[in-house]
Amino acid sequence: FNALLKTLEEPPSHVLFILATTELHKLPATIISRCQRFEFRRIAIPVLQQRLLHIAQEEGITLDPEAARLLGKQAQGGMRDAISLLELCAGEGKEITLETVKAVTGAVGREQAAEVAYAIKNKDTDALFDIINSAVASSKELTVFWQEITDFYRDMLIFRTAKSPEKYLDLTS
Repeated sequence: FNALLKTLEEPPSHVLFILATTELHKLPATIISRCQRFEFRRIAIPVLQQRLLHIAQEEGITLDPEAARLLGKQAQGGMRDAISLLELCAGEGKEITLETVKAVTGAVGREQAAEVAYAIKNKDTDALFDIINSAVASSKELTVFWQEITDFYRDMLIFRTAKSPEKYLDLTS
């Protein structure tokens, strides 16, 4: 860091340094104090959805708006990830529907997350194990499966406790 600090203090006039990190806390204060700081945030799902629909239109790809929404959600705020997922789905050369996105991304959908919640509520371990077993056997990405269940429980908690849940939930009617 001492060598970097010396370079930052007396840079050549034609040089521009760009430091990118996800671990800002590891940089010494002497380095941070000499930098402009830009924090990037996740892109909202509706913004991702609209951009994906625009890209699809420009590329001559038929993209269902709900499929675009799910792609945006699966990308977790990253435009590059959303576009990559769109490209994966478009590789099949047909209309991109909600089912196409679920098949490509490994998403199970809110229906199956609701089935898990009902099985837990009813203490129906056989149904719960059947759902989990089918998720494992389908060779879909299990982290996507668990993330959807976590998201479902989060949404239920917000819906039940918040005065204006629509402010916090990214759900269609």
